[in-house]
Amino acid sequence: MRQRFLKALAPAMVAAVALSGCLAAGQQFGGDFSAPTPALPTTNEILPETQVLAPANGQIIGRGPVRVAMLVPKSATGFGALASENFSNAASLALREFDENAINIVVKDTGGTAEGAINATREAISEGAEIILGPVFSKAVPAVASIARPAGIPVVTFSNSENVAGPSTYVFGFTPAPGIRQAIQYAGSKGRRSFAALLPNNALGTLAESAFRQAVSNVGGRIVSIARYNYSSGEPEARAREVGALAESGQIDAIFVPDAGDVAPQIIAATKQAAPSNSNLLFIGSGQWDDPRIFRNPALAGTIYPAPDRSGFNQFAQRYNAAFGKPPIRLASLGYDAASLMIVLTQNFKEQRFTERNLTSPSGFKGVVDGTFRLTPSGQVTRALAIYEVTAGGPRIIAPAAQTFSQTTFSN
Repeated sequence: MRQRFLKALAPAMVAAVALSGCLAAGQQFGGDFSAPTPALPTTNEILPETQVLAPANGQIIGRGPVRVAMLVPKSATGFGALASENFSNAASLALREFDENAINIVVKDTGGTAEGAINATREAISEGAEIILGPVFSKAVPAVASIARPAGIPVVTFSNSENVAGPSTYVFGFTPAPGIRQAIQYAGSKGRRSFAALLPNNALGTLAESAFRQAVSNVGGRIVSIARYNYSSGEPEARAREVGALAESGQIDAIFVPDAGDVAPQIIAATKQAAPSNSNLLFIGSGQWDDPRIFRNPALAGTIYPAPDRSGFNQFAQRYNAAFGKPPIRLASLGYDAASLMIVLTQNFKEQRFTERNLTSPSGFKGVVDGTFRLTPSGQVTRALAIYEVTAGGPRIIAPAAQTFSQTTFSN
């Protein structure tokens, strides 16, 4: 009985109590909560009866009275099945380490299709789900939201597509815009003012361009060139040489290259070859650079990119591996931090737990694995990220992730 009430304390205390002995100090999950600390019960106090939940189809995680649905492509092939296993395992680990008696997660299979997601959503709502975690693939999010929103059920999707965000539909994946803003802000704090970008001619490139333009404007910089490329033979390198020629003439001091680890190194090499005299050129990546093909490449030494602080994921990975006998994929952290958020909101806000006001607290939340984040009323996610420099020995933090959203600027 005493343990049950200890786990209902304010979020910082929740982590200290529930995670003591398994997480490093300071890695609690919480936010700017004002809920008073409840008094511990006396031995004669009568506790309320546990709410009886309706039967549910799917894997059940936790024994709490608050039902949460998790929609994942469990029966899909390839990445879908792997992601499903990792998200459900991570959520299970979060409940073990926080409080298995706070919430009840029902894992439902979407099959990786919009139709499957629709059926899973309808079933979850009929079974009393108060909030939905997932789906994973962006194509299914609008279909889920079209059913959940009229029913007053919030959706926290694992997708990273900002296009599917909307009122009561929150994109929790690693979207590109927050990292781009922070990386450009860091470059601006170091005196970079003349920017260029080399972007793929696809949806990622379009999203990156919008965030890049806004970020450069925010630091008072100017955009010298934005080059878009297709993946046809030699085209990325050809566009890179064109931008490199501008850099060689002294018109550019920073180049944004958000593409993945199989393309970015070739683009950077071609740019450098075309600008041999500009040794001061700074290459800026995106969250896609949190990839061994980038951060273990000594040829890219001196480049920078934004990413969550790796120490949180490394510790999580050790605990995950110990619990399940295999390492997690990088995205597994989303399942852990999302499940932890459900617990904290339940413990601190009772019947108001999943209201828009509490989900979108301006102060945000501190995720155990991926650090501080904030959901917005428009459905976007803002993350406080670290800035890494690629070195011959691997990535090195040159600007730590902010602990609160009042810490948003870099100093010269």
